[in-house]
Amino acid sequence: MQVKLAGYNIDSSLIEKLNNPAATPEVISAAYARISRSEKSVTQLRAEALQELAKSRQSNQKIIFKLGHASVAEHAVFNFDVLGISRYLTETLETLRLASFTEKSQRYVTFTKDYVVPAELDAPLHGKLKGEYIQVLDALFAEYKASFEALAKRYAAEYPDMKIRDRECLAKEDARYILPLATKTQLGMTLNARSLENLLRRLASSPYYEADQLRSLLLSSVEKICPSLVRYTEAGEFKGTFSTKGLYPGNDGFKPDETVRIVSAPSQPDDMILAALLYEQTAADFSKCRKKVGNLSDSDKRDLWKQFFAGIQVWDKMPRAFELIDFTFELRLSESCWAQLKRHRMGTFIKQQAASGQYVLPGAIQDVDRLEHWDALADRVEELGSRLRKIAPDLSPYLRLNASKVKVLAKMNLREIYHFIRLRADEHAQWEINVLAHELERAVSCFAPHASAFLCGKSELPSLADVFGGQKD
Repeated sequence: MQVKLAGYNIDSSLIEKLNNPAATPEVISAAYARISRSEKSVTQLRAEALQELAKSRQSNQKIIFKLGHASVAEHAVFNFDVLGISRYLTETLETLRLASFTEKSQRYVTFTKDYVVPAELDAPLHGKLKGEYIQVLDALFAEYKASFEALAKRYAAEYPDMKIRDRECLAKEDARYILPLATKTQLGMTLNARSLENLLRRLASSPYYEADQLRSLLLSSVEKICPSLVRYTEAGEFKGTFSTKGLYPGNDGFKPDETVRIVSAPSQPDDMILAALLYEQTAADFSKCRKKVGNLSDSDKRDLWKQFFAGIQVWDKMPRAFELIDFTFELRLSESCWAQLKRHRMGTFIKQQAASGQYVLPGAIQDVDRLEHWDALADRVEELGSRLRKIAPDLSPYLRLNASKVKVLAKMNLREIYHFIRLRADEHAQWEINVLAHELERAVSCFAPHASAFLCGKSELPSLADVFGGQKD
């Protein structure tokens, strides 16, 4: 056996010092593309690709675009610094599944007045709206500062022994709910060439000038160094939508304090997982495994689950059998909470675009006597947003607050639910998504009491004896 490190991502300033046109991810992709059809070693193929850049590019174009083997482009990986984009536009990026993102956190960083003023508001017809937009956003940032200072003062008195940084983080995570989605942020983004193409097409389909500007900057930064890997970057005709005229189904039926509603749940999920685990370890067909598990007594099944969970730790992942169990939920949460939920990209999340006019307001805001200020600002945002929707409907989301309530249709398998709840039901998780995680935990446990026996936050993991008792069944 041999393992050779073929390449790795390094800072672009170091690559530029090489002054070598072969310093491009194209040669890696071209070499790996030939592995399946060549008797040469992969190391030799890479050496040849480095020596013949033009040939490597031709090879990429033929294999990726003419023959349709787009996975070859996944061997080329890019790192991007993305600065000065709105929190709203990050949704277009961060719902991309096969990519990695680390964003400036409103929970840990104090934000200064810096926000996106959509270039569309520069149109002569929108001159008055632009002025009002700036006034409202200035007021939101002023309130953010005032709320943060009031909260920090309260927590200093309430938690005198807590580190100053930790107290300030508590203040920031509540004060941020008044910030708009127009707030500027920055992030580090890592993705392969295939995902980059997907993102560029997604940005090209966006109605926003900001999205078009980001698309141009991303494309111009890679097209010179890897022209053979990124080609299909224009928006297509397929929109994947339709007119809702005459189809409006009615108002939101959620109760005021309702956050989780189960849309669909599997039948006998515990037995399904046991049957899949049995199938994996035997030569029987799946129907016989289902029948065998179905005929077991409750005591026998419980003993199997006890064996299964023996030795579990907080970092252990559930096996693929748990992916057979799908739950669909309708969730109601704030934009701030959605920003965290959407990072769990292996789930399926469909966010409702319509504005609800409702808000999630942190209880601590009332405790520091800022609630009247927040209510007044929310009214100003709603009034301006209503006028924007009539004239430039695409721009109103920039005005949404982190506190604005949204609804999300979510489908997650039980393996992903375990991962989500491990992180988000933990004692260190932000309070709103922590509450959501515990609500999901309770909902799932009703349907799969054994499979969800260790469905909890990292800080809450019980012992085997706590769950199944100390005596052998």
